[in-house]
Amino acid sequence: MAQLIQLEKIAPTLLAPATIEASEFLQRVKLGELVQAEFRRVRNYQYHKRFFKLLQLGFEYWTPAGGTLSPGERQIVDGFVKYLVSMAGQHGETLSAAADNYLHAVGQRRAKDMALLKSFEPYRAWAIVEAGYYDTVILPDGLRRRMPKSMSFARMDEDTFHALYKSVFNVLWNFILFHSFRTPEEAENVAAQLLEFA
Repeated sequence: MAQLIQLEKIAPTLLAPATIEASEFLQRVKLGELVQAEFRRVRNYQYHKRFFKLLQLGFEYWTPAGGTLSPGERQIVDGFVKYLVSMAGQHGETLSAAADNYLHAVGQRRAKDMALLKSFEPYRAWAIVEAGYYDTVILPDGLRRRMPKSMSFARMDEDTFHALYKSVFNVLWNFILFHSFRTPEEAENVAAQLLEFA
């Protein structure tokens, strides 16, 4: 029968029971009896809380800015306009300006009833995906979507969580410090806050 016990390292090569249950189990094992074990580092709850404080800092510097066209759609439209401009020759600038005006007008109409919401869960998911911790799924409509990996204590061990923390820190470092700051002191203050999480 498998028994789950917690041990703590007390010397370079010695482990000791960390709980009363672990101590009682080890007392029932006879001297000289072989016991097989599978070791896993237990996640540090304080480290987990620190991760969410790091995410919260990045969340404070995020302001949702939505467009009516996704970046991919905008790239396709811009490419088509450039093609038309190259075909139009000397009237290319006029065509380009007309396309910009049209897209702006359409965007105004489409965005009239759109409300932008700032939500922590999508932000957290974005940070984890940007850090490279995701699974790709295919939806019923054929679209591929990157879904963040679960950070639950049961699904992610301490070493993997540590690597996730470092990767998300790098993503947020670049994301936050990419912003424009009013003064050099403000930028230094934000960098100092981030360094507390390094």
